[in-house]
Amino acid sequence: MATPDDATIKGLEGTCLPIRGLLNLWGFRIRDHASVPQIELDLKNVGLTTVPAFAFGSLDDEVAIVPVTREQDTDDGTGVTDSGSEQKPADYTEVFEDLEESVGMFPQAAMRVHDLPCADRVTSIAPDDPLPLAMGRMAEHGYSQLPVIDVSGTLHGVVTWASIAHMHATGRKPCLTSAISSECEIVNASAHLLPVLPLIRAHEFVLVRAADGRVSGIVTSADLAGEFGTVARPFFTLGEIERRLRRCLGRVYSEADVQKVHKKKKSVDEMMFGEYIRLLDNEERWNKLGWPGVDRNHFIGLLSRVKDVRNTVMHFNAPSLRPEQLDLLDRFVGMLRIYDPDYGATTAV
Repeated sequence: MATPDDATIKGLEGTCLPIRGLLNLWGFRIRDHASVPQIELDLKNVGLTTVPAFAFGSLDDEVAIVPVTREQDTDDGTGVTDSGSEQKPADYTEVFEDLEESVGMFPQAAMRVHDLPCADRVTSIAPDDPLPLAMGRMAEHGYSQLPVIDVSGTLHGVVTWASIAHMHATGRKPCLTSAISSECEIVNASAHLLPVLPLIRAHEFVLVRAADGRVSGIVTSADLAGEFGTVARPFFTLGEIERRLRRCLGRVYSEADVQKVHKKKKSVDEMMFGEYIRLLDNEERWNKLGWPGVDRNHFIGLLSRVKDVRNTVMHFNAPSLRPEQLDLLDRFVGMLRIYDPDYGATTAV
């Protein structure tokens, strides 16, 4: 998606929209060192800004697009405006390090139903279609249920293998109408996912209603199992990477070393990924590590890429990681296992 032109951006003045929507206008999915400066610059070029700043908060929080005031636009280079309020640093490094600090090892925003890919796709059958077509479609895709939706988008119910069996058991006419069940739960796409989990567990699926009222998707127990693997794998791998890094670095770096990177921290266990990079990006400190066979620049480059992936994962609103990102995490944790071979080992008594 191309960057919107000045007229389009200027047309946003006076509107309110979710941060997610603002990012989408520029073709971005997440806030990072590329998206935030680009959007801030484009807005400023037409005399606009956001209130509050869109670099912070949940992607579902709304921001207002307003003209830049004289106070906001006046900066003497110290980072402080005439009104005495602190401005965001020009290179955004501090902003994103603060974001990294704030999210820790937990998601920045609660996961919602629409964050699941299956919430935005649905295979359905029309109420006047033959029953064998519905059964064939379910068998083809491995579905246990199929929504019945007419051309106007109206939901008539669902047909399931259980409802088909019940139709035969009760001696009703073998047709789609007889096999339709009204026993289905519908949840809004914007609903938080955690409260919906008991419904899915009890009914094995829920239908998803989009903002316009149409059925936009279906979430099944199988979908959740697959999504758990997709979401959990990066979390567990990143967790192992951080534990191993802290073990390796904690063996050799003292409080004095740590405070050369961050004056308020006393040990490696208190540091974040960006601080690991600054700790190692010094030849004298690197030599303390005792990894003569590892090129410092190469290792720091890998660690920097891992940090970027980590920050993407922590948003929890970002798209699934690409295969090359997952491969990067696997390769990096494999490297750390060489230098931290006793991780998870037990001591014989």
